[in-house]
Amino acid sequence: MAGTFPGAEEWLNSIGMIGIRMGLERTRELFRRAGSPERDLFFLHVAGSNGKGSVCAYLEAAFRSAGLRTGFYSSPHLISPCERFRIDGEPVSSDELNEAAEQLFPEAEAMKAEGKAPTYFELVTVLAAMIFRKAACQVVLWETGMGGRLDATNVPDTRAAVITGISLEHQQFLGDTLAKIAFEKAGIIKPGKPVFCAAATPKEALDVIRARAESLNSPFYLSAPIREGDRTIRLPEGDKGFLQTFRLEDGTRLSTPLAGPHQRRNAALAYTVLCHFAPVFGFSPEKAAEAFQTVRWDARFQFLPGLLLDGGHNPEGIAALADTLEELYPGRKFHFLFGAFSDKDTMPSLSRLAPLAESFTFLHLEDTDRASRSGRSLGDELAGCAPGIPWDETTLEEALLRPGENKILCGSLHLCGEALAFLKKRCIVGSGSRSSFL
Repeated sequence: MAGTFPGAEEWLNSIGMIGIRMGLERTRELFRRAGSPERDLFFLHVAGSNGKGSVCAYLEAAFRSAGLRTGFYSSPHLISPCERFRIDGEPVSSDELNEAAEQLFPEAEAMKAEGKAPTYFELVTVLAAMIFRKAACQVVLWETGMGGRLDATNVPDTRAAVITGISLEHQQFLGDTLAKIAFEKAGIIKPGKPVFCAAATPKEALDVIRARAESLNSPFYLSAPIREGDRTIRLPEGDKGFLQTFRLEDGTRLSTPLAGPHQRRNAALAYTVLCHFAPVFGFSPEKAAEAFQTVRWDARFQFLPGLLLDGGHNPEGIAALADTLEELYPGRKFHFLFGAFSDKDTMPSLSRLAPLAESFTFLHLEDTDRASRSGRSLGDELAGCAPGIPWDETTLEEALLRPGENKILCGSLHLCGEALAFLKKRCIVGSGSRSSFL
């Protein structure tokens, strides 16, 4: 018999986000106990080492602009679990989350009593489908948590697989080569359903994904090629935010407020998906894609007063950050505020940032069940790859309150969430002008 429902956030927090258990059996059972809400939804499933959230954000904005009611499930959250569930671009309210969680609570407790307790991610995945079904969402952007084949999001019968890119990550779970990781990501492909893949995916991984698609008779598409060099960039200044505009090889013009070469690639992939599904819903993909320039995706090269925030947390993500800084601010040096979990290989990230660094401040990650890298260990790594760059360690709050410009917080999405929560309390979260950063 289930106990008293304590409220969604308290319940989920009591379970904890750590405790990965691969496999779909528990999630299938939890979906069934919840009334199979996934059967009434139109899912576009998005996997990838980096960029999946951005691609989902582009697609959500475009489908909503075309008049469709959208759901967007993403992870992790930065401040509140409500961020994981967006309807028509807005996070659900605490009341909406509580209502769904209270319905699911007795079923989860029953499974727990039977020795099949669902994990945090399995619970929020089923909650997402429950919330989106009640909201009558017409299209759901469905982001994987980790991998794909054995990820809890892989239970629904999705309408397409979108794979944003492959890099070495979570190797203890997904494998230690690009081919092995690609095999796990390609596990979201469904028989006969289209597959969309980033053109920049390494060949070793792309071959695995293409072969999987062919074996399932699933149409395979690469993202639209970009016309290199044909772009304009507007840096933030005054009340005008960042905007980059570029063209695809077919002449299509796309604009995005998300910075970096990788965001041009993400937008091109999203547009390729949009072109495929526009006839299904009866709208112009070119017109709908104009909504790309309205996208906001926090902690992805986010300008704040006196600070730039980026959630890059693996070598590919940090490389994207560095590429963006070099593109927008050639020759500049920056003060990096950096923190990471202990399971992260940080040497490649520190090596990539070092040529751009005036200094490093290493931060300890708080309020988490996972172990954090110490400032001393990060400092030793930095000395090994870039001796002579000054570094220190302090608390996040102290680092944020220090005066100075050219400060960039990176290394962990969890750290970015802590920073946003702290800055929100001080009422200084917003769109920083260019002068407030540099």
